[in-house]
Amino acid sequence: MSASFVASPADESVAAELSALAPENPFATTEYFESRRQAGWAVLVVTQRDPTGSVEHGCGAFLKTRGWFRKLEIPSLPAVSADDSFWDDLRELCRRLNVTKLELGTFASPLGVEIPDFGTCMHRTRCEFVLDLTDDFFALLDRNHRRNVKRAREAGLVVKRTLSIEAVSAHRAMIDRSMDRRRALGEDVPSVGPSREFLALLQSGAGELYQVFRGETVLSSGIVLRAPNGAYGHSTGTSPEGMAVGASHFLVHGIASQLSADGVQTYNLGGADEESGLARFKTGFGASPRAPLPSASCYVGPLWRRTAYRAIEPVRSEQQILLRSLKERLARPKVSRQLASPKGLRWADPRIAGRIPESWAARDYDHRDSLSRAAKTLVPMLGFEIGLCRQ
Repeated sequence: MSASFVASPADESVAAELSALAPENPFATTEYFESRRQAGWAVLVVTQRDPTGSVEHGCGAFLKTRGWFRKLEIPSLPAVSADDSFWDDLRELCRRLNVTKLELGTFASPLGVEIPDFGTCMHRTRCEFVLDLTDDFFALLDRNHRRNVKRAREAGLVVKRTLSIEAVSAHRAMIDRSMDRRRALGEDVPSVGPSREFLALLQSGAGELYQVFRGETVLSSGIVLRAPNGAYGHSTGTSPEGMAVGASHFLVHGIASQLSADGVQTYNLGGADEESGLARFKTGFGASPRAPLPSASCYVGPLWRRTAYRAIEPVRSEQQILLRSLKERLARPKVSRQLASPKGLRWADPRIAGRIPESWAARDYDHRDSLSRAAKTLVPMLGFEIGLCRQ
């Protein structure tokens, strides 16, 4: 009798089975599954069981519907080879659930994952960096990291751990500051999820929030996902003021110290390109790079939906950029539309230009470029032009 593939709702019993198989994986805990449910996802646990019914391996799978499209996300795959029957069963599950997009990740996954092609796929490899908390990790710090940790201590910085949802806004602000800094350096930065996801991680108990303070001011912030034997750095951010006093180094070292005191054995600092500055930052703590693991984003729906997706998704993405930029920079001013006008969309209040922050024209070119790019995409669909008040 061969192994059986089972996809079932993530109740406590099946989640506990999965967690027992991977006690170091924070993406395989009851709390993490609950956080995804709170964030609006349907939560499944996919397992492969032997003839006796025992779980051989498995993972969480999260389903969300958006209009015509249905996305299935597996953030932490089990160790399965490309020719394993797991993939045929997963393909059949996608067909039954009418999935159009399949996201396959290897966050905290064991070594040995191989991903075959699923329809139209974009494959990537990623490398994670793991700190062994059973070692003397202060002695593992390189010279620069040790100097920054000492500098932060001398500056009076302190690390605080919290589950307070009031602290999420400061966490999001720190991430935005870091993304702006990396974007200015020409890096291709990832998109940041909504604050709702951060809230769900804290409210469910899947994650903890650590923040570096100088007085009452937050200089650096990080969310860490927890498992019985392991932890994973979910998201971090540091202000320019924090960078100047070593707050980012102090944060990671402070998290490691607290996790070690809690009896956690490994702290996964997350992924980075192997030759990047972020990779050097993580190895400076003594973290060891793991062997690269694959990930993939696959379109698995019918051809007509894929054609529609390719036509709609760029416009939807640009529309989101436009709306976010307008909300952040213009505080929702009223506008009037003039169809077929050579000047197009005009501000209802001619004094609106005086309310645009000077910093927008002086330095925040990323927002202006986002508006311009979004406008060019939306103009043919909306039938009017948008005046961007360029100076």
